[in-house]
Amino acid sequence: MDKKLLEKYLNNNCSEEELEVVLNWLINSGSITDSTNLLYSLWDEIHKEDVISSAADFEKILHKIHHEINIRDSKLLLGEADNNLIRYNRKKHFLRIIRNVAAILFLPVFGFGLSMLYKYQASHNSYVAALGTTNQVFSSADAITKINLPDSSVVLLNRNSSLRYSSDFTGDQRLVELKGEGFFKVASNPKKPFIVNADKIQVVAYGTTFNVMAYPEENKIETSLINGEVDLREIEQLGKTKILYKMNPSDLVVYDKTSKNIIRRTIKDDRYFSWKDGKLALTAEPMTEVIKKISRWFNVDICISDPRLNDLTLTATFVNETLPEVLELLSLVYPIGYTISDREAVGDGTFTKRKVFLYYKT
Repeated sequence: MDKKLLEKYLNNNCSEEELEVVLNWLINSGSITDSTNLLYSLWDEIHKEDVISSAADFEKILHKIHHEINIRDSKLLLGEADNNLIRYNRKKHFLRIIRNVAAILFLPVFGFGLSMLYKYQASHNSYVAALGTTNQVFSSADAITKINLPDSSVVLLNRNSSLRYSSDFTGDQRLVELKGEGFFKVASNPKKPFIVNADKIQVVAYGTTFNVMAYPEENKIETSLINGEVDLREIEQLGKTKILYKMNPSDLVVYDKTSKNIIRRTIKDDRYFSWKDGKLALTAEPMTEVIKKISRWFNVDICISDPRLNDLTLTATFVNETLPEVLELLSLVYPIGYTISDREAVGDGTFTKRKVFLYYKT
C-alpha cells in the first residue's frame, strides 16, 4: 500500500477511486502486522506533537472506516439482493468485514492507548490490560449480530450495540465491554468468571444465560437472568467494585444511574429479551418507553408534540411490521396522528434518520 495514499486518507483528501483502493486494502490485507505497523507509524508521524488529541482522533478514524465500509457493503448487498436487503443475512458479511478491520486497527489503538492511560488514567489502565489484544464488533441499526467468543460463549448483539472483548481470554477472567444490549449464553468455567462491563455496572457469571440492556443514552441498566446465578456489581473509583445484588433465575434488576438504587422484579415472560427472536414486545409500557423502543427498533427519531400522549400505555407485540404499519396500528387504537419525514443528505455522504412526529388526534 502506498504511504502517500494512506496519508491522504487519514487527512480526508482521497478521491472516490482512491477511497475504494484504501478500503479494499483494509479489508483484504494479507498481512495484519504490516498494515498495522504502517498505519500506526504514519499516524504517529502526523500527530506526534499532540499525544492526547492524537489518540482521540485515531478513534474517530476507526469509526470513519467502519462507517465507510458499512456504506459500501450495503450498496453491494443491495445490488446482489435486487434492492431487498435481508437484515439477518446481512450481518454475517458485515461482521466478517468489521472483524478484519478491528484486527488491523485495534492493535495499534490498544498499544497507543495503554501508554496514554498509564499516565492519565491509572485505574482504567488495569482494565485495558485485562482485555489484552481486543476485537470490537458493532451491530448496525437494522441487524441482530451473533458473536462466538473464544471460550465458546455466544452473544447476540441488539441493534446499535457494540461488544469489545479479548481475542484469547487469557488470564484469570473473561472480560467483555458492552454498549447497548446483549443476550449472553456463557460457557461454564467455575475457575474463570465471565465479566460484562456495562457502563457503571459489572455482571459477573460463571456459566449462565442472561440479558443486559445498557444503552449510553438511557438512565438505567437492566439485567435479566434466565438461568444460573450472577453477581451484579457497581464499579466504583479506582476500578474497585461492590456487590449490589446476587441474582437468581427469573430476576430482573433495574439499576438507576443517577440515584444508584436498584429495583428487582420477577420475569414472567420473555418480553425483556424477545428482541433476540426478532420481536418488539411491549407490555403496559408508558408512551415514553414505547417511543424509545420504537425509535431504536426502526432507527428513527420520534417527537411527541402533545404531552397528553405521555399518559397512554401500550401492550403489543410486533414481529414483521414496518414502521408505517406500527404507526397506523397505534392510530387505530389511540387518538394518535403522525407524520413521517424523509431522510436528508448531509455533507459527508450519509443521511439523517427519518423523523416521526406524533400529535393528539381529535
